[in-house]
Amino acid sequence: MNRIGIRKGIGKMYRKRIGEIYRKIATGLVATVLAAGGFTPLLANETGTVRGTVTLEESGDFIRGAVVVVIGSGDSALTDNEGRFEIDGIPAGEYEVLAQREHLTAGRQTVIVESGGTATANFVLSLSPLLEDLTVTASPVGTETSLEAFNSVSTVQGIDIVRESGGDLATTIESEPGVALRGFGPGSNRPIIRGFDGDRVLILQDGIRAGDLSAESGDHGVAIDPYGAERIEIVRGPATLLYGSNAVGGVVNVITPHASYRESLFDGTRAQLSADLGTANAQAGANAGLQFARNGAHFWAGGGRRHTNDYTSPEGIVENTATESTSARAGAGWAGDRFFTSAGVKLNDGRYGVPFAGELHSHGHHEEEPGGHEDEHHMEEPDEHGETAIALDWQYRGMHFDFGFQNLANRVVEKVQFSLNFNDWQHNELEIEGGSERIGTRFENRSYIARADVFQRQTGRLSGRFGAWARVRDFEAAGFEALAPQTDLGSFAAFAYQELSFGRFRLQFGGRVERDNYQVAERTGGHGHEDEHEDEHDEEHEDEHEEHDEDEEHDEHGEEHEDDHDDHEDEHGEDHPPIEAPDPRDRKFMGASASVGLHTRLGGGNALVTTLTRSHRAPAIEEMYNFGPHVGTLSFDVGNPDLDPESTVGVDVSLRHRGDHVRGELNFFVYEIGNFIFGNRSGQELDGLPVYNILQGDSRFVGFDARGSVRLAGQAWATLGLGRVDADLTTTGEALPRIPPLQGTLRLDVPYRGFTLSPRVVFAARQGEVFRGETPTDGYTRFDVRGSYVWPRERAAHVLSFAVTNLTDELYRNHTSYIKDRGAEMGRAFRVTYGLRFH
Repeated sequence: MNRIGIRKGIGKMYRKRIGEIYRKIATGLVATVLAAGGFTPLLANETGTVRGTVTLEESGDFIRGAVVVVIGSGDSALTDNEGRFEIDGIPAGEYEVLAQREHLTAGRQTVIVESGGTATANFVLSLSPLLEDLTVTASPVGTETSLEAFNSVSTVQGIDIVRESGGDLATTIESEPGVALRGFGPGSNRPIIRGFDGDRVLILQDGIRAGDLSAESGDHGVAIDPYGAERIEIVRGPATLLYGSNAVGGVVNVITPHASYRESLFDGTRAQLSADLGTANAQAGANAGLQFARNGAHFWAGGGRRHTNDYTSPEGIVENTATESTSARAGAGWAGDRFFTSAGVKLNDGRYGVPFAGELHSHGHHEEEPGGHEDEHHMEEPDEHGETAIALDWQYRGMHFDFGFQNLANRVVEKVQFSLNFNDWQHNELEIEGGSERIGTRFENRSYIARADVFQRQTGRLSGRFGAWARVRDFEAAGFEALAPQTDLGSFAAFAYQELSFGRFRLQFGGRVERDNYQVAERTGGHGHEDEHEDEHDEEHEDEHEEHDEDEEHDEHGEEHEDDHDDHEDEHGEDHPPIEAPDPRDRKFMGASASVGLHTRLGGGNALVTTLTRSHRAPAIEEMYNFGPHVGTLSFDVGNPDLDPESTVGVDVSLRHRGDHVRGELNFFVYEIGNFIFGNRSGQELDGLPVYNILQGDSRFVGFDARGSVRLAGQAWATLGLGRVDADLTTTGEALPRIPPLQGTLRLDVPYRGFTLSPRVVFAARQGEVFRGETPTDGYTRFDVRGSYVWPRERAAHVLSFAVTNLTDELYRNHTSYIKDRGAEMGRAFRVTYGLRFH
């Protein structure tokens, strides 16, 4: 068998072609800019300036590093050492202006910008547990608030990340409405948005695809440390126009400090520091970041280290759930009045255990009876003979380079940006027995991404951007769980996103055309093929695939059973056709996505947003080509190379309110998905795992998510968040697997001077609408208590906080966890954290 590092010629050809594609993108966009009107200078009196100061109410000190946003323009700035800000190039008109910093905020102010004139807005910030959510992920032009965005967006800020995080991205945001958590133990947690998982939810860091394999398997984790983030933006619902077909369910964008500040550089140093300790899993970690700018040059560096032991549930210790990770990042850049560029690197390494995988790997999967949990839940404990345990050891390397031109003296184009990115992900699935380790399966996933964006100059009515994107992906795996053959994927897309403003009404429209080309090598290794890791049991299955002429065989324990590959008789005595590996043949897909939306300001801080989307998603590698036992999804996968693309038609309706005493958002959604791809349980078993054939059928996702906050007295707020989705196959009415139940959070924030006490109730209803073979999950109520003390200063903010989660040591299970029937969730835990933001 060839070693994993050997690539076929098609991969080399694609990596060479991406340079040619990128040159074509750049040439085409430059030509478009010139054709759009040349570099005709703008008249100075067509725009105006907004300036002012930001001070702290408690002391009267000027505040450095506060974010100031001119709402509706997409423009923002940071205050300097004297608390001053100035934002120019604002088209004439009436705007609201917002200023805030960590746990400091003030009400919006309205200014009138006159042509060639200057409007002034001075802010006095005070402590508040609630801030307005800001987003760049869902905006085509720059920074805007969640009230003005067309997508439903929520944001977790840096200080709140330190307070909320359990150590990974999914647990940091799981209390957001419409978000659930999928995992195969703590190391592989990944967010679910509105019931969508895997390849339908896109994870970004600074707008760049994470590059890991977390979408492909339940036991693969996300390679991002949330403690290094300035903020995390969650976009619920389709965001395919800007980010591609993998964003049909939503987007999570982890924004680091240097990416957040690069648009508003000022001379000086910024720094972030966090440290935490916790019980129940012996959590310990630290993260630090530094950014420095002088005369347009800027540098950044940061990194962190994190470690947890096996966690404790109310039933006892859940073995093999320990995690550890290390991250580092660094880069430099330069930004002038017109030209900007930057380059950076990221290095992440980690390891985590996959609980119960060794049990399934060694002895076969024990099937529970449908309709309930097993009577006795047990922890994974190596027996006296040395039961195999499974762990994942992973490494990620990323490089980023971008350059562009801004503040262009052009009536149509304000900014052009080009970026090149390289992601290299590798992980080894380790089999641990008797104190020794061996590599069971090795994965490599490399991607090369080029992107070009043209940001249009905002006129009185029109704003937006357009561009092109290209990706080359090389995927290869070798070993026991090398389910898919070596595959090279080449993708290209062109997109446009526009907004028209008519006073209280804003119209959004856009489209994206995307092409995906899969080049697949012959199937080598993995299930049914000989490699260095196969045992006698695997060789027997190889003979079965080749000959299909035996009625009975003996497994590795000498126990006689019927031949799964020939007779194919299920537990009901029904015969099935022979199971064969999917044909590894090349596929090409071409599809279009489009969106149109209407945003209406109703007055009194109210807004109504209605969006109609049509999204296209090409099948993923694992859906077309997987074949073999897949412990990460508790299934024997049989892919389908004849799959058609999914086509989604969706309607989102959002009612929003922002006032001094009440804030809220209520979102309804319906998604009709044609050719929905899912694993269909056949009733057969192979290697002790149920066989799932990848099929297609029409489906419907219907649900809502909501959040409302009420000001009780002073700065005390009560907040309720809810999320619910029903997802079914429309042809049969059968529920789709691992759909979250109704769940929510009720939180009370009671501040006293710098201290805020935040008791909360986390709850979930019983989920009884399940896919065949899936067990229902009981509802639960969990009580948490958090508290924090904030020391706001002119140039810094210190936060010392504590959290007690699962205060009553409630025994509960997460319905969307692959191991819910074997291991309960974490019991009572205490965590203390310290955070510093230096401006």
